[in-house]
Amino acid sequence: MAQPLPNRENSKYVLEAKDLGIYYGDFRAVNGVNIPIKRHKITAIIGPSGCGKSTLLRAFNRMNELFAGTSIEGKVLFEGENLYDPAVDPVEVRSRIGMVFQKPTPFPMSIHDNIAFGVKLYENLNKNQMDERVE
Repeated sequence: MAQPLPNRENSKYVLEAKDLGIYYGDFRAVNGVNIPIKRHKITAIIGPSGCGKSTLLRAFNRMNELFAGTSIEGKVLFEGENLYDPAVDPVEVRSRIGMVFQKPTPFPMSIHDNIAFGVKLYENLNKNQMDERVE
Protein backbone atom coordinates (compact mmCIF):
# COMPACT_ATOMS: atom_id res chain seq x y z
CA MET A 1 0.00 0.00 0.00
CA ALA A 2 1.40 3.40 -0.99
CA GLN A 3 2.22 5.70 1.89
CA PRO A 4 1.59 9.46 2.08
CA LEU A 5 4.59 11.73 1.78
CA PRO A 6 6.04 13.06 5.02
CA ASN A 7 6.13 16.77 5.70
CA ARG A 8 9.79 17.68 6.17
CA GLU A 9 9.94 21.44 5.92
CA ASN A 10 13.41 21.40 7.46
CA SER A 11 14.92 19.57 4.46
CA LYS A 12 17.75 21.46 2.76
CA TYR A 13 15.93 21.44 -0.60
CA VAL A 14 12.23 21.21 -1.33
CA LEU A 15 12.97 19.38 -4.61
CA GLU A 16 16.12 17.78 -5.91
CA ALA A 17 16.90 15.77 -9.02
CA LYS A 18 19.87 13.42 -8.72
CA ASP A 19 21.38 11.90 -11.87
CA LEU A 20 17.92 12.03 -13.45
CA GLY A 21 17.41 10.37 -16.82
CA ILE A 22 14.02 10.17 -18.52
CA TYR A 23 13.24 8.01 -21.53
CA TYR A 24 10.38 7.86 -24.00
CA GLY A 25 10.86 4.28 -25.17
CA ASP A 26 14.50 4.13 -26.29
CA PHE A 27 14.79 7.92 -26.70
CA ARG A 28 16.61 9.60 -23.81
CA ALA A 29 14.85 12.96 -23.35
CA VAL A 30 16.66 13.98 -20.14
CA ASN A 31 20.24 12.95 -19.40
CA GLY A 32 21.95 13.04 -16.00
CA VAL A 33 20.24 16.11 -14.53
CA ASN A 34 21.31 17.21 -11.05
CA ILE A 35 19.38 20.21 -9.76
CA PRO A 36 18.69 21.33 -6.20
CA ILE A 37 15.66 23.58 -5.71
CA LYS A 38 15.58 25.59 -2.50
CA ARG A 39 12.39 26.32 -0.55
CA HIS A 40 10.94 29.83 -0.97
CA LYS A 41 13.31 30.68 -3.84
CA ILE A 42 12.54 31.24 -7.51
CA THR A 43 14.17 28.78 -9.89
CA ALA A 44 14.10 29.28 -13.66
CA ILE A 45 14.60 26.45 -16.15
CA ILE A 46 15.43 27.82 -19.57
CA GLY A 47 16.53 26.29 -22.84
CA PRO A 48 15.59 25.82 -26.47
CA SER A 49 12.44 24.09 -27.63
CA GLY A 50 12.65 20.32 -27.29
CA CYS A 51 15.53 20.24 -24.78
CA GLY A 52 13.52 18.50 -22.01
CA LYS A 53 12.31 21.38 -19.80
CA SER A 54 8.68 20.21 -19.65
CA THR A 55 9.74 16.58 -19.30
CA LEU A 56 11.88 17.56 -16.31
CA LEU A 57 9.02 19.51 -14.73
CA ARG A 58 6.62 16.59 -15.22
CA ALA A 59 9.12 14.37 -13.40
CA PHE A 60 8.64 16.53 -10.30
CA ASN A 61 5.07 15.29 -9.87
CA ARG A 62 5.26 11.93 -11.65
CA MET A 63 3.16 13.00 -14.63
CA ASN A 64 5.55 11.37 -17.11
CA GLU A 65 4.59 7.89 -15.97
CA LEU A 66 1.04 8.51 -17.23
CA PHE A 67 2.43 8.22 -20.78
CA ALA A 68 3.08 4.69 -22.02
CA GLY A 69 6.71 3.75 -22.62
CA THR A 70 8.17 6.39 -20.30
CA SER A 71 10.83 5.34 -17.81
CA ILE A 72 13.08 7.11 -15.33
CA GLU A 73 16.49 6.53 -13.79
CA GLY A 74 18.03 8.43 -10.91
CA LYS A 75 16.04 10.12 -8.16
CA VAL A 76 13.65 12.98 -7.60
CA LEU A 77 13.54 13.97 -3.94
CA PHE A 78 10.72 16.00 -2.41
CA GLU A 79 11.66 17.19 1.06
CA GLY A 80 14.25 14.39 1.13
CA GLU A 81 11.81 11.60 0.11
CA ASN A 82 12.31 9.78 -3.21
CA LEU A 83 9.12 10.42 -5.19
CA TYR A 84 9.71 7.31 -7.28
CA ASP A 85 10.01 4.91 -4.34
CA PRO A 86 7.40 2.16 -4.92
CA ALA A 87 5.89 2.93 -1.49
CA VAL A 88 5.05 6.52 -2.52
CA ASP A 89 1.52 7.10 -3.82
CA PRO A 90 1.66 9.04 -7.14
CA VAL A 91 -1.78 10.58 -6.49
CA GLU A 92 -0.48 11.94 -3.18
CA VAL A 93 2.53 13.37 -5.04
CA ARG A 94 0.29 15.13 -7.56
CA SER A 95 -1.92 16.53 -4.80
CA ARG A 96 1.15 18.10 -3.12
CA ILE A 97 3.11 19.19 -6.19
CA GLY A 98 0.98 21.07 -8.71
CA MET A 99 1.87 22.02 -12.26
CA VAL A 100 0.87 25.00 -14.38
CA PHE A 101 1.89 24.93 -18.03
CA GLN A 102 1.73 27.59 -20.72
CA LYS A 103 -0.58 25.37 -22.76
CA PRO A 104 -3.29 23.20 -21.17
CA THR A 105 -1.80 19.79 -20.42
CA PRO A 106 -4.53 17.29 -19.50
CA PHE A 107 -3.74 13.82 -18.23
CA PRO A 108 -3.92 11.16 -20.99
CA MET A 109 -7.51 10.21 -20.16
CA SER A 110 -11.00 11.41 -21.06
CA ILE A 111 -12.07 15.02 -20.49
CA HIS A 112 -14.59 13.74 -17.91
CA ASP A 113 -11.84 11.90 -15.99
CA ASN A 114 -9.53 14.94 -16.12
CA ILE A 115 -12.24 17.15 -14.60
CA ALA A 116 -13.17 14.53 -12.01
CA PHE A 117 -9.54 13.86 -11.01
CA GLY A 118 -9.25 16.62 -8.40
CA VAL A 119 -12.69 15.95 -6.96
CA LYS A 120 -11.85 12.26 -6.47
CA LEU A 121 -8.84 13.23 -4.36
CA TYR A 122 -10.92 14.96 -1.73
CA GLU A 123 -14.51 13.73 -2.02
CA ASN A 124 -16.14 10.31 -2.03
CA LEU A 125 -18.97 10.62 -4.55
CA ASN A 126 -20.96 7.94 -6.32
CA LYS A 127 -21.05 7.88 -10.14
CA ASN A 128 -24.24 9.97 -10.41
CA GLN A 129 -22.95 12.60 -8.01
CA MET A 130 -19.61 12.74 -9.87
CA ASP A 131 -21.37 13.05 -13.25
CA GLU A 132 -23.42 15.96 -11.89
CA ARG A 133 -20.30 17.65 -10.51
CA VAL A 134 -18.42 17.29 -13.78
CA GLU A 135 -21.34 18.63 -15.83
